Amino acid sequence: MSAIRKVGKDVRAEDYWLERSSSYAKRIEGQYHRHRLAMVEALIGDCDLKSRICVDLGCGEGIFSEYLLSRGARVIAFDPAEEMVRSAAERLHKTDRDSRVFKAGVEGLRSIAPESVDFVFALNVIAYLSDDEEGLFYKESARVLRRGATMVVTHSNELFDMYTLNRFTVEFFQRHFCGADGGSGVGSLLTQPDKPDRVSFNIRENPLTYRYKLGNYGFDEVQQEFANLHEVPPALMVLADIDKRVYANTLAWDEKKRWKLLFMCSMFGSRSLKR
Repeated sequence: MSAIRKVGKDVRAEDYWLERSSSYAKRIEGQYHRHRLAMVEALIGDCDLKSRICVDLGCGEGIFSEYLLSRGARVIAFDPAEEMVRSAAERLHKTDRDSRVFKAGVEGLRSIAPESVDFVFALNVIAYLSDDEEGLFYKESARVLRRGATMVVTHSNELFDMYTLNRFTVEFFQRHFCGADGGSGVGSLLTQPDKPDRVSFNIRENPLTYRYKLGNYGFDEVQQEFANLHEVPPALMVLADIDKRVYANTLAWDEKKRWKLLFMCSMFGSRSLKR
């Protein structure tokens, strides 16, 4: 089984997004992104954003930055794609509110003064980073946030790999249970151990252990939410366009059943506070 190419490791994240910026811009207001925004809104909850300085890393077309401005926030937005920066700047300029948009990736955080920010948001960003960029993200976020300030991120859910029953399941068992030598044995139990054959993400997080990583950088996780529920493993689904799918409301699940979301959702969000 050949290794899956990973954005952020085998493929530069900036190149990946430059190639997809036009198609992404066309669908940013679709069902998938509205579903994701509902999860992020649940993480923000009743936090007071009025006059708060918020960093939107990987702002894309500026949809989420616009949302933050609508709640009275002051926004500093970054994106590495020139087309996205232009679109975001045009969108946010129309709001006539306090916003600045810069062409930069994670390194853009270095331009911000220490302990001057109230919120850092990184939505669908960290999965595409290189290992070095990921470390820089957490270090710089801890540096620019005030004590007690908030970081909200969304992640590709590593535990979902156990549920997919495909090559991602094989790789999960290789990483965490049986090692590379036992992978072929796990693969023999599956009907599609060599699928899917596409690029994947360099950074994937286990929601059960993510708080320990955050702790290493001086953050305490206080909330998780989940999105993109799969009623059955992907191999059994007819996968429609992401904007034509119906997305279950994972925010209203019974507490006694929420453990299922750890495995059935391909995405999770996390809110943490800087110590």
